Amino acid sequence: MDELARPSGASNFEPNRSLDGPAGRRATLPLLAGYLAFGQYWGVWVIVVFDFQRFHDLSESRLGGLYAVLSTAAVAVMLLVAPRLQRMPLSATVPLSLLVLAAGSFVIAYQPTELVMLGFLLVGAANGLIDVYLNVAAQRVEVATRRPVLQWLHASYALGGVTGAAAAGLLLVSGMDFRWGLAFAGLALIVTALWTSRTAPSERSPEGVQTVFSISALFRTPALWVPALVVLFAFLVEGSMDTWSGLYLREELGASAGVAAMAFIAFSGAIFFGRLFAGKVLFGRGPRTTIIVAGMGALVGGALATLTSNLWVVGTAYLILGFMISAAGPAGFSLTEDIEEDPTSAIAAVTTVGYTGFIWSPPLLGYVAQTMDLRAAMAVIVIATFGIVGAGLLAPRSRT
Repeated sequence: MDELARPSGASNFEPNRSLDGPAGRRATLPLLAGYLAFGQYWGVWVIVVFDFQRFHDLSESRLGGLYAVLSTAAVAVMLLVAPRLQRMPLSATVPLSLLVLAAGSFVIAYQPTELVMLGFLLVGAANGLIDVYLNVAAQRVEVATRRPVLQWLHASYALGGVTGAAAAGLLLVSGMDFRWGLAFAGLALIVTALWTSRTAPSERSPEGVQTVFSISALFRTPALWVPALVVLFAFLVEGSMDTWSGLYLREELGASAGVAAMAFIAFSGAIFFGRLFAGKVLFGRGPRTTIIVAGMGALVGGALATLTSNLWVVGTAYLILGFMISAAGPAGFSLTEDIEEDPTSAIAAVTTVGYTGFIWSPPLLGYVAQTMDLRAAMAVIVIATFGIVGAGLLAPRSRT
């Protein structure tokens, strides 16, 4: 059996020397490219959502409802679709996931208001597939090579956020329609999907792995609840920044599209460098230390962003928040390495719990923004950082 296809945790793995050097890079690079294109879509979105909302005359609460539709679709796909597709090679599921996201991007850009929900459904389905299969592949390569592949993977997402926000900001500042930004993101996803169809890993899950209702892994293996909670709160913070930070800057603080783009680039750039730092410095100290440090630092940055109205201070706070929150999610996924559960089922279950934060947080934040203001909605994000610290304290002190 291929070393990357074994169904158990890290305790059954030895470093796979066949993946050293060029072979390891060939197994890793397609995954990084896929996640970069994924992050690039969301980098574009966080800048153009202000214009999208006004083009379709959507209130904050209705926009929050569309986000809830997106997240519900993601969870449904992770529960019912992703487990059934795990018999397929990653060279099929990874490009399929990217193409679904490309389709959603074009639908959101060019369909009338009454069909916009279809685009959010497609984007949600793609999010569910991408976050399961790319994390599964990265976790297997990380275990086999003993390199911080998950940190690199999520760093590539942040780098995509930088390039996406920069491209969208330049398009808007130059006077172009916001839909060009979404078209750019969709085309990039199509190109990346074509590449990964030729180069992504071809490993399949082994015979005997359960292929339905992967959430049941949480009940078969209660230890999975700890990484699930870490990912839940990390996704809540990062996802809320992806969806609400641009509106906060432009509507609450009066920032221009260019300034909002620069601030989000600072946030995503900090995430990128933070994950590289975590992979180099914190990886050897174990996930528990990484998670606690990330949560405490994110608390400081988020509080600073919420308490001030100075755009320069908010930009600095975004840097701190991005750098510190960056390592929490990948470290949460790394906790699954020591748990006796099939990696696909474990990561699908953990990711599904993480996405429940996307289900209840968008309508909650939309309600808070509608009844109070966007600053109060940002305060809710800060509260989530306490959950990261608390879940980190429950994590085992070191890998077995």
